[in-house]
Amino acid sequence: MEIISLDRGDDVMIKAVFGVVTRSEAASRVQPIERTLEAYTSMIRFQFPGEHDESAVAVVDGTPVGLAQAFFPDRENQDKCWVELEVDPQHRGRGVGSGLLEWLEERGRGGGRSMVLGEVYVPVGARESHADREFALNRGYAVSSVEIVRSLPLPVHPDLLARERGRVAATTDGYTLSVHVGGVPHELRQGVCDCANRLMLDAPTGDVEFEPDSQTVDDYQTMLDHLTDVGRTLVTTVAVHRESGVVAAYTDLVLDGSDPNFVFQWGTLVLPEHRGHHLGMAVKVENLTALSRIDSARTSVQTTNAEQNPWMVQINRSLGFEIIEEALSVRKDL
Repeated sequence: MEIISLDRGDDVMIKAVFGVVTRSEAASRVQPIERTLEAYTSMIRFQFPGEHDESAVAVVDGTPVGLAQAFFPDRENQDKCWVELEVDPQHRGRGVGSGLLEWLEERGRGGGRSMVLGEVYVPVGARESHADREFALNRGYAVSSVEIVRSLPLPVHPDLLARERGRVAATTDGYTLSVHVGGVPHELRQGVCDCANRLMLDAPTGDVEFEPDSQTVDDYQTMLDHLTDVGRTLVTTVAVHRESGVVAAYTDLVLDGSDPNFVFQWGTLVLPEHRGHHLGMAVKVENLTALSRIDSARTSVQTTNAEQNPWMVQINRSLGFEIIEEALSVRKDL
């Protein structure tokens, strides 16, 4: 086996890696995401502002059989790197994953990072026994927290949305809610960035501590341009506090152009000083209502929440989200 750096300009290699990732996710995930080669190519060639990444391919007899990616924040959390590992199912158990993981850890050390973070997806009920968990633990990783992956069948019944909207109406009276497709207007962007930058800070993360993100308005536009390039549509609901004009809460849904059935639930956050008004439920209800108008053919929304986040867990349960798998957040100190 040979491990080589991924040449992002090599269309032939990226096509082969796309096949590896597709087969790996089909074998490992309960609800794998469908992607086109074109969308995957745009994604793997894109670098988000404020971070850089390095990727390597495991090659056996001239054929790519695995992919490793390391993501390095450049502004905050510079003691950490995030890693992703995919191995073709037909080549698992032959040292490919171990070799790629060693490569990732070497890249982390070389980048001055002291902690490697990743996720291991397992079926419900298998968090203590799954082979992928054992793979991580046997190589020095520890489970730091558990994220629960949930899926919401669509469409959500209008009566359920009306019930929840009515239930929170009194406590959200001091806020104006609005829905935006393709990004929020410029006057709301700093406020949305301020909320989004708290996601890593406020979400339960076990024994790993994070600094807030530093997304800027320019970064937000770069993200919107990237979503357009890969055929994704962003739907955002914001709650603005009428007295102060502050963006108090927001939530994002992303419609994937490669998979006509699937919707990603991205971030949802309420600023600490505005909690207790049921804004989390309010913005989610409005976004789901808008989704039914924008694309009524979608069949499911997928979201992930920390097991230790009872407020968001309860919102998702009330809306009808069902548990489909678990994501074990793992860490290793280098």
